[in-house]
Amino acid sequence: MNLELASATLPTLLTDCVLVGHARKADVVFTPRQWFAMCTHMRNENPANFFLIPYLKDGQAKYSKAFKADVEKRMRWAWDTITGKAKSPASIAFYPTNADRKSRWAGMDFDAHDGDFMRPRDLALKAFQIFYRQPDLFIALTTSAGDPQHTGWHLFIFSRDFHPCEDSTRLLKQVADHIGAQIAPGQCEIFPDEFRGMGKPLRAAGTWNPKTGDCGLIVHETLTQSDLLPLHCDGDKESNALYMLGEPRGKGKASSPSSQVFRGARGEWARKFAITAPNTRHKQLVKLIGTAFFQVSRAVARKNAELQHLEATPNPNATLQEHFDEFDEAWSGMDREWKAKLSPAEREKLESLTTENEYDSFRILKSWSQTSEPDFKIHCESLRERLGISVKGASKLRRRFCALGILRPTAPYVPHKLCARYQWIVSAELKRKQQEGCTASR
Repeated sequence: MNLELASATLPTLLTDCVLVGHARKADVVFTPRQWFAMCTHMRNENPANFFLIPYLKDGQAKYSKAFKADVEKRMRWAWDTITGKAKSPASIAFYPTNADRKSRWAGMDFDAHDGDFMRPRDLALKAFQIFYRQPDLFIALTTSAGDPQHTGWHLFIFSRDFHPCEDSTRLLKQVADHIGAQIAPGQCEIFPDEFRGMGKPLRAAGTWNPKTGDCGLIVHETLTQSDLLPLHCDGDKESNALYMLGEPRGKGKASSPSSQVFRGARGEWARKFAITAPNTRHKQLVKLIGTAFFQVSRAVARKNAELQHLEATPNPNATLQEHFDEFDEAWSGMDREWKAKLSPAEREKLESLTTENEYDSFRILKSWSQTSEPDFKIHCESLRERLGISVKGASKLRRRFCALGILRPTAPYVPHKLCARYQWIVSAELKRKQQEGCTASR
């Protein structure tokens, strides 16, 4: 779909009646499945900790990036707040972008910070009537708070597919210009805007507003009449929000690859290597690589670098692609230095490996083996996180390394008590085979 508006699609009168007084809470409009599916759509396939947390502290509304919080748990808490079941209120906001600078939703926020509540209402209705006539778009017109007469307004625009953020921004600017809305804080804000980083997030439709203490209301929506929401109600239960609704895990089913990105054992990489000052991007990237090289796969490290750039404050001058280019160069340099320090036996084993996961595992497990103990523990869950694969896949790699003579098991796994332990035997194993060959030749 091309995100363009023809002049014929810019009406001046709304033929479909929208009654502001009929605004309703989200749980009256959406089923839990539909609301969670909408939030999943707004995630833009970002990591499970890539969202914003609105909250209240000392009577003041606060907003914090999620570092260790999990999106599905936060979505459930936000829904419980809407339905009145939460012991304390919670909300959630999503970013209109992803690593590819694309999004499948956009939004407009019409505020009334000057007390003129008629202006944002009229502008929101005018924008609504334009998007309402676009057959490939689905919309939700909501209030920012619980009082439809004294509130700001949010307009959500959803598409089935991802579109470049700059296309969405241009579309929103066209609409704002047509309805006479000035794009400025406190008047009209657009999502995505002309940002270089990850841009500003927007609270999910109908969620709790920490500034007013109540939930936004749904005035009109076309989502429940579309085929958009059911698209995200299928698939692996552990990879979508429906799992939170009480559906049981499948018995004996292998774990699916994690939707979260490993960012340190306690998520500390997000803070330790954050870009928080001008002209520090390259320095922080090099520090991140220096730490991640021995702990995670190249793909997971690159995803950390991506998030590092997206979360930077202030926004870096370098583009994300330039950031990636520097990552690739630095990572390759470290890889060359690391391989040069391997023993001949280790290099021979490394060259016999056939997949990226095996290569990355070799590097990680060798690092883990550098202890004063004769053996070391290998926890499949930890290896899974660092490789970005399933637990089953991590276990399979561990067995393969034993079969290849890289590892030797020394102590079995004791449920809920002890991890399985292994010895790094690659050098000793190759030496033994060489000795056996010499004996046979005699």
